[in-house]
Amino acid sequence: MVEGSVSRGGAGWSRLFTPIAVFLALFGVLNFAELPLGWKDRHQQVGRYLDATLGLGADWVTPVIWLAKLAELGLGLVAVVALLTRGTRWLTAAVVGWLAWFTLFSAMDVWAADRAELQEHTVYFVMFAVLLGLVHVVTAVDRVLASRT
Repeated sequence: MVEGSVSRGGAGWSRLFTPIAVFLALFGVLNFAELPLGWKDRHQQVGRYLDATLGLGADWVTPVIWLAKLAELGLGLVAVVALLTRGTRWLTAAVVGWLAWFTLFSAMDVWAADRAELQEHTVYFVMFAVLLGLVHVVTAVDRVLASRT
C-alpha cells in the first residue's frame, strides 16, 4: 500500500479520507443539533413543501421534520463508523447517502417551484458528488500505486 494508507478488507484508507469523514460526521450531527435553533423556520418551510407537493396538512410537519433530522443524524453516524473502522465502504455509503438526500430535496424544490432552495440543494449535491469522485479517484490511485511496488 501507499504510505498513509491502511488496508482494511479491500480498499485502503487514505489520509485524505479522515478529514472527509470528520466533515461528514460533523455535518450530519450538527444538522440534527440545529433542530431546536431553527424549529420555527423549518416548521414553515416543511409545511409549505408538504402542502405544495403532497397536499399534506400541518399534522404531518412535526413528524416529517423529526424523520428528516434523524436521517441526517444517521448519515453522520455512518461517517463516524467510517472514521472508526477506517472503512472506505462506510465512507462511500455516507457520501452516497447525502447525494440521495440532496437529490430528494432537489426534486421537492422543483415540485414546489422553490428556486432559491433548488440552487442551494444543487450546490450541496455537486459538492457531495465531488467528494464521492475524490474518494473513488484516491482509492484507484492507491491501488495502482500499490500494484506497481
